Amino acid sequence: MLIAKPVNLLIVDDNEKNLFTLHTLIDEYLDVNIFEADSGVVALKILMKQAVDLIILDVQMPNMDGFETAKAIRMRKKSQHIPIVFLTAAYKSEEFQQKGYAIGAADYLTKPIDASQLINRIQTYVRFIEQDRQYKIDLERKVKERTAELSKARYELEQRVDERTAELLLAKNKAEQAQKIAEDANLTKSQFLANMSHELRTPLNAIIGYSEMLQEEAEDLEQEDFIPDLQKIHAAGKHLLGLINDVLDISKIEAGKMDLFFETFDLATLLDEVVSTVQPLVEKKANTLKIIRDDNLGDMHTDITKLRQMLLNLISNAAKFTEQGTIRLEVKRDDDWVNLCVADNGIGMTEEQQKKVFQPFTQADYSTTRRYGGTGLGLAITKQFVEMMDGTLSVVSEFGQGSTFTLTLPVQTKHADTQSVTQQPVLLDMNGVVLIIDDEANMRQSLKNGLSKLGYAVAVATNGDEGLKLTKKLRPDGIFLNVQLSDREGWRVLSTLKNDSLLAHIPIIVMTATEADKQKGYAMGATDCINKIAVRSQLAAILEKHAIGDDSTGLVMVIEDDKIFRHDITSLLESQGWRVLPAENGQVALEQLTHKKPAVIILDLALPVMDGFEFLAHLLDNNKWHSTPVVVLTSTELSAGEQARLNKHVETIFQKDTYDQDELILRIRQLIANASTLHKHHQAILTNNLGRYQSVLKQVSKL
Repeated sequence: MLIAKPVNLLIVDDNEKNLFTLHTLIDEYLDVNIFEADSGVVALKILMKQAVDLIILDVQMPNMDGFETAKAIRMRKKSQHIPIVFLTAAYKSEEFQQKGYAIGAADYLTKPIDASQLINRIQTYVRFIEQDRQYKIDLERKVKERTAELSKARYELEQRVDERTAELLLAKNKAEQAQKIAEDANLTKSQFLANMSHELRTPLNAIIGYSEMLQEEAEDLEQEDFIPDLQKIHAAGKHLLGLINDVLDISKIEAGKMDLFFETFDLATLLDEVVSTVQPLVEKKANTLKIIRDDNLGDMHTDITKLRQMLLNLISNAAKFTEQGTIRLEVKRDDDWVNLCVADNGIGMTEEQQKKVFQPFTQADYSTTRRYGGTGLGLAITKQFVEMMDGTLSVVSEFGQGSTFTLTLPVQTKHADTQSVTQQPVLLDMNGVVLIIDDEANMRQSLKNGLSKLGYAVAVATNGDEGLKLTKKLRPDGIFLNVQLSDREGWRVLSTLKNDSLLAHIPIIVMTATEADKQKGYAMGATDCINKIAVRSQLAAILEKHAIGDDSTGLVMVIEDDKIFRHDITSLLESQGWRVLPAENGQVALEQLTHKKPAVIILDLALPVMDGFEFLAHLLDNNKWHSTPVVVLTSTELSAGEQARLNKHVETIFQKDTYDQDELILRIRQLIANASTLHKHHQAILTNNLGRYQSVLKQVSKL
């Protein structure tokens, strides 16, 4: 262990009387070793031979003054850390102080010396130096103790690694056995469901049949009050039968029990039947179905039931994801093959979503399932049927523009081959949605490629009206806008977006070629204005600079239907440096939560479509969102029961007519700080667990 030594003090002054006075005074009150130097040169020589802890340095000395001496001390690595206290005459203290501090002085004293002031200052530095020494002594001791502990821990860890490696080998063998058992159980499940098809369908068909009979009898007896309920029973039964049929079909395919029944039929007649069946579903969302087909399609020899089901699946799928649009069914015969194409101009899919669209129980993402419904089996079943019938099914889709499914089948099917679906869906995270509005094809494609590589879902529009429509439909995280669209309608688009309270928060990157347009863009509220030629090379920097698609802890969601109040709250929050995600009702808010993670939600209770109470119920029911803090800001008069109910699930309740803005800001600031701390804690846990996992993998790989 190190023994603490007295502090070494160097006094530098060309006046012998001053040296004697300082030496005597310090020696009387302090237990330190004192060294003397009557010039800067002598001081430097002492510093080369002796370790010094503190220097008291006179400024005005001949040949080499105090400033020159201090500079020389600071230039030497061995002495550059030593604190220097300058001494100077009082009449020059202010001038010399500035120069001394610039060189690196720790303190300044003026002559004539105040004894008590001098002793107090030096005592302070001595205590600091002694504490620093003691800290180093303690640190050295702790390092030695810790080194011994680590050596012991290393030995124990090596022993445990050997034991754990043996356990992992055993666990690996057990896991392989368990996997085989699970695969056998899954096959047994599929076989069971396939065998139960008759038992499940028979009673459900009876319910549907009896509801139809009762409905006819009610009409005959003019019991019109019963008819709506019977219609609901019938519709629910048909819907449930469709879901059960899908589950049973995929189970039969996996179990290898799906059979094909071949027959020869007229293709044109089948198409008429399909169109007649699906027409009401197409018109439900104000869509138009267009049929384009060859005049002489002729006969086909295949499973007519499966082909009918595939066409119904494709057209109903297009109708589900298209509103007030056009669905096109195009059928052509090419020698021994028939091409059936179903195209729509609905919401479309990203490239990542297309990769998993044919996997069972899978839709584009969770928000799609919640908004549009369905089991995610229709396209998976269609894909399996196509392959069993020696055909192919492909998809081409543009996010925000629509999808085209092409079904190709042989005119004469020769054999069927059932293939099981075993691959697990691959879920890919997207950084956000970006919309490009540009009438130049090359520029659109270049930006789209760059954004896609950075992990963004990209939609494109070729004109202003299309851009505004896609913005309202997709609510993108950012927009790249070419203001030099034809007829200069780019400025109209920018103005429209910035004057819409629900869309004004979206960052808009204006692409232009002139300085005048840049100034105009900033004046109209553009987030940034970039030269068109340079934008492609600056994509990553632009996205990072404006946090486009970034789920940072500074994001606040405001759910409020009153435009004026929503604008006021948004302005208040943005003035604090926070990003705001507005929503006009609970349903829109839930849709935005599927790809955004705000740190705080400000919620009004009286909302159209979905009110605040229903929104809270959905929020709490979702594992991904339920921990998001909610602040209620409402004008609703709450009962005692409602107040108690809300207090269980929200952080604070403010009344619109009495709330204090400073109090609201303070509460949000606290919640965001808590969210940031929690996020960092989770990241640290994930990093720690990843390190442990990688360490185990390395040990296993060595076996």
